[in-house]
Amino acid sequence: MKKLVRLFALVALMVIGGQAMAQTRGAMFLGASFPVNDFAKYNGVNEFALKTVDATQAGAAIGFNAGLKWYFNVGVKGLGVMLSLDGFYNGPNSDLKAEYRNGQWGGQYVNGSFSYNATPKFINVPAMLGVNYMYNINPQLGVYVEAGAGGNMRFITQMESVGTLNILGVESSVKTTQKYDNAFTFAFQAGLGFEIARNLRIGCSFYNLGKAEVKGDETVRTTTINNNVSNTDNTYRTFGSVQPIMVLGRIGFSF
Repeated sequence: MKKLVRLFALVALMVIGGQAMAQTRGAMFLGASFPVNDFAKYNGVNEFALKTVDATQAGAAIGFNAGLKWYFNVGVKGLGVMLSLDGFYNGPNSDLKAEYRNGQWGGQYVNGSFSYNATPKFINVPAMLGVNYMYNINPQLGVYVEAGAGGNMRFITQMESVGTLNILGVESSVKTTQKYDNAFTFAFQAGLGFEIARNLRIGCSFYNLGKAEVKGDETVRTTTINNNVSNTDNTYRTFGSVQPIMVLGRIGFSF
């Protein structure tokens, strides 16, 4: 992965440096990201990648996207090199939210005492290099297609739960914090859309941000309620794998 990062950075610098004197345009995009395949599914904890080994479902909801793209003219009419940087945010879908709200996975705790202080969300930041082709139907309307490949940095926010255990009449408060490691993956995109009056872009894109295992540190802090004595256990856990695949609808403003 380090070699891929270095290669992408080198190519990007070469493109930017080599095209410094050529015509350069940019665009800022805002839009919605619609998860597909296992990234969008949640069929119970046994299939949930953030809790179960070898599981692949992430239970992601419709999220938000913001991105920047730069286009470098290569001397061929309509054809350009594209450099893109995006940010994606996806929270849990409605089925997964209901599980969190109902205190799912807290069956061993005193009834009604288990809840979540924080639930995981997905943040993805891909950077890609590719090509863009624009066909101008007339001076006020153009159609474009584009594709690119590069790397994605995946972040998953932590899960935190609290509950009360009653063992042989002794009550203890248990706080569990599950952190998730960041992951770097190969990513690619493809898109098409319209450019209006050389300022407004309306389009849709397909993003596959790569598959990576979910793992991280779990901290369990147990405090005996009657004497306030605490004990902390740390475990490094490995779960399933997540592959963010999304279809985007978005609007862009050229500059």
